[in-house]
Amino acid sequence: MKTFAPIGCLASLLLGAGALMAPASWADATYQLTPSSLTLEPSGARSTGSFQVRSTGDQPVAIEIRVTERQIDLHGRETRPDAEDHFIVYPPQILLQPGQAQTVRVTWLGEPTPTHELPFRLIAEQLPIALDRPEVSVTTPVVRINALYKYVASLYVTPQGGRPDVVLTGVSHQTAGGQDALVVQFHNRGTAHQLLTGLHLTLGAGGQTVTLGPSQLPGISGENLLAQNQRQFTVPWPAGLPVGPVTATFELR
Repeated sequence: MKTFAPIGCLASLLLGAGALMAPASWADATYQLTPSSLTLEPSGARSTGSFQVRSTGDQPVAIEIRVTERQIDLHGRETRPDAEDHFIVYPPQILLQPGQAQTVRVTWLGEPTPTHELPFRLIAEQLPIALDRPEVSVTTPVVRINALYKYVASLYVTPQGGRPDVVLTGVSHQTAGGQDALVVQFHNRGTAHQLLTGLHLTLGAGGQTVTLGPSQLPGISGENLLAQNQRQFTVPWPAGLPVGPVTATFELR
């Protein structure tokens, strides 16, 4: 997953009657990280894998690579405690010239026989430093705010034979903000993560049945259920379904 962290940008701002303009030559460097997801095994040759960082800008760029744990609570809020002791990341910092690429190797140092898949994040973040940038002489006020880019990739340590096992543990009616809502809860009892891609949810209430496809389940379809984790989702009550006690089954197609 790619994320853009706009700590700032080269800006043109209005202050009173005058415009503050940043010269185009101060454009910030950019880069790419691939792949977006990598799975390692907890021991053996496959406990090491690699990412590639490639410069796509016209100026040098400095990047720091680090790994964090990945914890997702019932409502999808993600926290990222440091996981420095669990991995060797080499190199942890890189300096790329325009068009240059660098392979970053990641090696698992943790538990060699985990009972289930362990989820992490690999984060590549541009460092806020100036690189060989000549002084620029201007005669009008200039606002300069660096734009920093951050990529967040998925990193899993999965034991051999790891498999997801997702079950629907609850479905109910709820009133949220004065509106009828459907609350759905899943539990992944398995030993590997599962994306809710192609989710179809069949609901029964008041003698009627409604099946919702991925386009009708925004915020649920495609979401990630980590191993041994539970997620709860709330969506508007489906049109055509009587409000009240409800039953549900699901499929991933």
